[in-house]
Amino acid sequence: MYGRCWPLYPASDHVKYLPYEQTLNITNLNFPLPVKDIPKFEILNPYISVNVLSLDDKDFCIDYCSSARNRPHHVNLLLLSQRNKKHYVCIKNMCRLVRGRTHYNGVAYVCNGCLHPISSKAVLDRHTPECMRNPPQAVKYPDPKDCTLKFQAHKKQFRPPFYLVCDFESFLSPVDDDDDEHYNRPTRLIDEHRVCGFACHRVTDIVEYQTDPVVYSGPDSMSVFYDHVMSESKIIGKILKNQKDMLPLSNEQQTKYDAATHCTACGINFSVKNHKVCHHCHVSGNFLFPACNNCNLQ
Repeated sequence: MYGRCWPLYPASDHVKYLPYEQTLNITNLNFPLPVKDIPKFEILNPYISVNVLSLDDKDFCIDYCSSARNRPHHVNLLLLSQRNKKHYVCIKNMCRLVRGRTHYNGVAYVCNGCLHPISSKAVLDRHTPECMRNPPQAVKYPDPKDCTLKFQAHKKQFRPPFYLVCDFESFLSPVDDDDDEHYNRPTRLIDEHRVCGFACHRVTDIVEYQTDPVVYSGPDSMSVFYDHVMSESKIIGKILKNQKDMLPLSNEQQTKYDAATHCTACGINFSVKNHKVCHHCHVSGNFLFPACNNCNLQ
């Protein structure tokens, strides 16, 4: 009982807790009190709000955040665990506890909902209502040594030798729906798009395989479009199957290759394990740029 009163009536001499022995209402509560039962404790003691934090490998987690605000007493507890035993410790100063989250040197006001230190109480008062609309969350900062987002999907930088650009034309057609339920729905379908034509253009840098755009306007446009796309797929598939070896390098290309020290795609320096290779177009056989073996295999 004495430990439960300590956050409200701190004292150095435990004998002074005796007058407050019956202060808290703990009817039908079992101790040590599980975190899930803290809302019951708050209902029995409407003048107290409680927050519970725990410590994982790197940072603090919010196990329970009270939805009650502006109660006469607020208590922040840290739940420590060791060998299947748990113990609550009173947090005297939240600012000092999360000091490492900010470079601000003054006294900070900590939000109970996200543990974010804020420089002024006025800003905290504006922040708290918005923050408390969401479940408790702890703001975790990235490792300073690895906090820069880097592009990793280098294979997506390689331009495909072929791709199709398509565009559709359609007109709005009224929907004829005489169903009685149609008028009782919250939203009603009035018009729908009906495809009346399309244009499809095969795009490639290889001149011998370039074609004029195909334009169609008429009945059954989607079926015609599907047949055209499948036809293009077969044609392009046959072209890609006949892979060509790289053409001999020109003097300028050879000079560019010899002078390269890093991969043009990923920017990593060449090494014994990831050596330099000639990246070329397998359709035309033309040399493209010096690349590392890892990027070339992608």
